Amino acid sequence: MSDGRSEAGASRVSKPPSAAAGQKTRAPSVIAICTVTWNDEENLPPFFEALVELQGPAFRLIVVDNASSDGTVEALRGHAGTAGFPVEVIALDENTGFAGGLNRALESAFASDPQPEWVLSLNADAWPAADYAERLIESARRFTSEEQPVGAVTGRLLRTEAEEGPPSADCRPEGRRTGRRTDAGGADHRIIDACGMALTRSWRHVDRGSDEIDRGQYAVTERVFGGTGAATLFLGAALQDAAVEGRVLDDDFHSYREDAELCFRLQERGWQVLYEPRARAVHRRVNLARRRRRMSPEVNFHSLKNRYLLQYYHRSLADLPRTFLATALRELGIVAYVLLRERSSLAAWGWLWRHRSRLRERRRLIRSRRLVPGRAVGRWFGRAALPADPERPRILMLGSRGIPANYSGYETMIEALAPRLAERGWRVTVYCRSHYVDRRLRSHRGVELVLLPTLRTKYGDTPVHTLLSCLHATLFARGARAALVVNGANAVFLPLLWPRRIRTALHVDGIEKRRAKWGWPGRLVYAASERLACLLPGVTVTDAEVIAAHYRARYRRESTMIRYGVEPEPLPGHPVLDELGLEPRGYFLYVSRFEPENNPHRVVAAYRNVGGDLPLVMVGDAPYASDFIAAMKRGADPRVRFPGTVFGEGYRGLLSSALATVHATEVGGTHPALVEAMGYGNCVLVNDEPANRETAGDAGVYFKVEDEASLVAAFEFARADPPRARDHGRRAARRAAEEYNWDRVADEYEELFRRLSNR
Repeated sequence: MSDGRSEAGASRVSKPPSAAAGQKTRAPSVIAICTVTWNDEENLPPFFEALVELQGPAFRLIVVDNASSDGTVEALRGHAGTAGFPVEVIALDENTGFAGGLNRALESAFASDPQPEWVLSLNADAWPAADYAERLIESARRFTSEEQPVGAVTGRLLRTEAEEGPPSADCRPEGRRTGRRTDAGGADHRIIDACGMALTRSWRHVDRGSDEIDRGQYAVTERVFGGTGAATLFLGAALQDAAVEGRVLDDDFHSYREDAELCFRLQERGWQVLYEPRARAVHRRVNLARRRRRMSPEVNFHSLKNRYLLQYYHRSLADLPRTFLATALRELGIVAYVLLRERSSLAAWGWLWRHRSRLRERRRLIRSRRLVPGRAVGRWFGRAALPADPERPRILMLGSRGIPANYSGYETMIEALAPRLAERGWRVTVYCRSHYVDRRLRSHRGVELVLLPTLRTKYGDTPVHTLLSCLHATLFARGARAALVVNGANAVFLPLLWPRRIRTALHVDGIEKRRAKWGWPGRLVYAASERLACLLPGVTVTDAEVIAAHYRARYRRESTMIRYGVEPEPLPGHPVLDELGLEPRGYFLYVSRFEPENNPHRVVAAYRNVGGDLPLVMVGDAPYASDFIAAMKRGADPRVRFPGTVFGEGYRGLLSSALATVHATEVGGTHPALVEAMGYGNCVLVNDEPANRETAGDAGVYFKVEDEASLVAAFEFARADPPRARDHGRRAARRAAEEYNWDRVADEYEELFRRLSNR
């Protein structure tokens, strides 16, 4: 936070909404962005760039400058004239610190008509992404309740690239370079600045994750003790409720720990603070604990003084069991450090003694306004976070290979769905196969992982793992109320979850008994599973109307139809093209498991009769079809390339640059590879089968896979007329955006789990 603070002799420069030439008329502001500056001239260009792109409700910016000496006020006035949103600049003639400066900004905000619903405390060296405010408000409204009202929400802050120098010239609100660190393996990672505020048992308030390499941790919406004043959104009513004698922050704090003291008062008044990982900003933090020796004596004076103020105002008997020993040891260390290394901070103890009468009266005021018992605040010491919605039950996901995904559709679906639900406050557990997921991995993107063994055989892999997963869930999955089980063959294991009263949704995918890869035992199992899928789960889930109609007509079972999704992340010109010798828009792409019902052998055979020299890239494999794959490769044309399975960025790179993709599947519901190809704007050559036609609609170029000439004609269509093929690709992208959206899919599953949990 800026170490900015004055009130007397303030000069005020304000700009009404219509003052800037060409400024758009905006609706009355519902957000007041309050910023305190002190010698921040170099931070202002990226700061205003970020605010120009800020989406969501209308806002006004109130900047209080603490007697800067570097031209900050003049720069503020210049930016205010061209900002495109209301800006008020209040120039103080003395440094009142962050506390005094923010109080002055809040006075102006709450004196306006209408008063702001939200107040965003934002440092000039903190630059939010365009959707930062939207995400925070959405999270606050989702989790607030009469019993647990949300008073503040903070986001995920990352360090800028240079911690001590000015921001990079190319810093943009959406694509700004962030601080990075190279790990032992040589990989480059971003650095976390803050993911909410936590309390240690030694009465320190710390930014969660600070200085850690960003590996996707802290990926769940949670309740936290507090948020840094650098970029936290407050409910206006909560700030006014927590104010003491009309002042939101304590002016005595001047700078440092004032945000923690405010969070104590919010907690003591019953207001909750949320951390929302999807709201992101970058922060050019200069004052770090490890740089204490390089900080000015004034800074260290305020830091030490405020530590004691914080404890004096808010310590209670309720937190002693958790904090006494750790705090005593730390206080001894602080005393020794000040006496031996930092004697300039001795003045902090003198200040506290001189003002003891006034501080005692303020302490009495703060304690008289507490609405929650001391133990409710004391629980935060040594605890990083609590569930955003403690009443929300745990969700289990069983039957797949697990996540991170690197195999097929079920895994890709769970990879997309589980973290989204975790971000929304659900506690999600995914059961994984130990030969598929790294044994050291215990969580992924906010999702708990449980790794269990299985039999690595064609017929034993899935049932053995699901059996063990259900037994584990029954014995150990505390708080679980709902489960999503994928693969219809797993229906037989659902009764194992009944003793725990875990309600189940069974995702049946396609009509598995028709798959050619299964011998008669497998087909018999799937035929029986179809009937069990109508009897044992609480809900049967299908992903295509064709499959829903099959269950309706054959078994008179209504299902819940939830489509698949796609989230395009184009990577044109990815190095995978050079690795495979490919040119952008100069190859065909096939992606699927190499199994008979997906017809890779027919695609390879037909390509011998396609003209030209464009390569056909066959991406895929199958663990139990080595003879089938070997026979297919032996008869392949020289233009056909087999890179094996490709996932992650390589897969996205191939999808981003293909001329067309070919989909020859004939069994199943919605095929993930087809939806993904559509989302990336590919011309899709599609086997004319009911589920495929339902997916691709009028965007597909259709063929009959049994008719080789029909398949060859589809290839020739795309090869001979690339502009028309691109037009089909644009049509496919529009259809995918309208019909196959992962956020919409997550909404539908969230509603499904609510229904299951409440039964």
